[in-house]
Amino acid sequence: MFPLRVPLLAVLVSVALSQYNDYYDYQPNFMQGPSGPNCNQECDCPINFPTAMYCDSRKLKFVPVVPTGIKYLYLQNNQIEEIKAGVFDNVTDGLRWLVLDYNQITNAKIAKGTLDKLTGLEKLFFSYNNLTEPVVPPSKSLDELKLMHNMLSKFPSGLLTDKENLTSINLQHNQLTSDAIGGAFKGPKKLLSLDVSHNKLKKLPAGVPSSLEILYADYNEIDSVGAGYLNKMPSLQYLRISNNKLVDSGLPSGVFNVTSLVELDLSFNKLKSIPEINERLEQLYLQANEINKFDLASFCKYVTPVNYSHLRHLRLDANNITQSSMPYDSSNCLRQLSDVILGSEMALLLSLLCTLCLVGQVLGQDMPYEEYMAQIQACPKECRCPTNFPRAVYCDNKGLKSIPKIPTHTWYLYLQNNLIEVLSADALRNATQLRWLNLNRNKISSEGVEEGVLSTMSQLAHLYMDDNLLSSVPSPLPASLEHLLLSRNRISKIPAGVFLGLDKLNLLDLQGNKLMDEDVTEVSLKGLNNLVQINLAKNQLSSMPLGLPPTTTQLFLDGNNIDKIPAGYFKRLPKMAFLRLNHNKLGSSGVPKNVFNVSSILDLQLSHNLLTEVPLISSGLEHLHLDHNNIKSVSGTNVCPVAVDTVDDSINESVPRLRYLRLDGNEIKPPIPRDVILCFRLLRSIVI
Repeated sequence: MFPLRVPLLAVLVSVALSQYNDYYDYQPNFMQGPSGPNCNQECDCPINFPTAMYCDSRKLKFVPVVPTGIKYLYLQNNQIEEIKAGVFDNVTDGLRWLVLDYNQITNAKIAKGTLDKLTGLEKLFFSYNNLTEPVVPPSKSLDELKLMHNMLSKFPSGLLTDKENLTSINLQHNQLTSDAIGGAFKGPKKLLSLDVSHNKLKKLPAGVPSSLEILYADYNEIDSVGAGYLNKMPSLQYLRISNNKLVDSGLPSGVFNVTSLVELDLSFNKLKSIPEINERLEQLYLQANEINKFDLASFCKYVTPVNYSHLRHLRLDANNITQSSMPYDSSNCLRQLSDVILGSEMALLLSLLCTLCLVGQVLGQDMPYEEYMAQIQACPKECRCPTNFPRAVYCDNKGLKSIPKIPTHTWYLYLQNNLIEVLSADALRNATQLRWLNLNRNKISSEGVEEGVLSTMSQLAHLYMDDNLLSSVPSPLPASLEHLLLSRNRISKIPAGVFLGLDKLNLLDLQGNKLMDEDVTEVSLKGLNNLVQINLAKNQLSSMPLGLPPTTTQLFLDGNNIDKIPAGYFKRLPKMAFLRLNHNKLGSSGVPKNVFNVSSILDLQLSHNLLTEVPLISSGLEHLHLDHNNIKSVSGTNVCPVAVDTVDDSINESVPRLRYLRLDGNEIKPPIPRDVILCFRLLRSIVI
């Protein structure tokens, strides 16, 4: 493995840098044909897009005079040093986009009042120049301001006072200090994204509006975060403070424990412990600190079937902890964790491969220029369409009662947390390219799902309709579907044949509905040929579901009324690895002797049932939850999957693999019998 280290690190650094890329290409695709008559001779104005003037990459020394009617002006990648008076006189209220990136402009060479005339400007891109002070036009329509890679050393307060429509500010790679930006961001009441990375800040910016959703402050000199700082930003979802000087003493208790955060990056600092986070956080980056302890309380204060961490991605590599540092009961708290990197080269390699896959997907989203402009211009007024992620349309948390018309080139559509009652075929008529549709937490009933609205989405892979009013699984569904989430509805019917042809569906979540035994049958589940995970928890089942495909790996049946399991039930499920039957009515008489003695099962949860004996398990089982039953005793003779006297001191394939055992909430009293310990030599955690 040693020869792999240097090239692997080099690639990882390259990928990491690309993750924070702060510039995107404005250049359109090659366009054939002559320019229109209304164009400066130095530039091109395509006939099929007459309101745009392209003067980029032409070695220009000055800004040419802009003709009447031009709305989009591209001047990037030139050698422009000055902006002369009068060049914008023809478009004072008409110019919408002005792109001046990659030039040599200084504040002294901008003629006084020239930019002050641009009263209708919406986007100003002035990065990679030689500005020492911010240049902000008076336009109240300004919604995006990019001044990165300049030499800004101050940003006067009040400069953005009337910028009520400003949603994005990029100031990375300048020379700004905390004092220099004091009070600078109080004006924009709709500000969503602020990037002040690569500056000289000693603390996070003060006075930012409560609307902020994204704050990046990487590569500064920040050593602390004020108590209650994040409480002033109830919408903040993404916070990055990597490559700073953060220490434990600079982080008040619970400072990051806020419900809105989705991603938190504290990598490359000087932390010695994992800070307390909220259970709603999904991505946490702590690599390259000085952490020497894995404290589970940082993630979960307490764990129940409904209280647990939603963390999916956790990086702890380049710290002082290893895989063995993780508590053996962490799987219950971190049950949604899909990857954790603790520093092994194999983990890094797998992470690299996943990252490269993601990069490929992003590159694959490149759009032809005409499509890009059509998508941005067709963005519904109720929604947000990021220019750097043009295939996504965000209409969440808007109080919408109906779905607006969705643009043709949309891949990702977010409509969660609204009051929508009808899944309208008309509104989604053009959205045939959808890959991802999130309709969680609305008021959509089965009657409100218009006929054929989903089947026309031939590329839809993820459909989320949790927390609605559905009484039946929607039909018909597209054959491309991979994930279908319908939890916490009122579903009492699975139409026969609804899953036929869904060969790509691998995750089905139906928890928290009203399904009974007669609703979950071989007929209703027919077609789930490649299903991996099915969640039927919190329904009204009294027996084990029939008709599950042999590909099923994870089966969740918590919170039902199941009192028995048919003998040989799992022989039809050879890949079953994770089985949860907590909070049911299982008694030992309803559990055949060898029903759980299945080599594929790794995690078996039978908490809160009526068992009086420990069921027989296989040697391969690693986690066993039997807490809160009626078990009175336990002995190695009864529970050991092999004869106790055959288990020797060597660790080989015949040794039972059980590592975690919960027996609390029973009538068992310590100590644990010696033969149990002798049998389960790999046991690292036992709770009585």
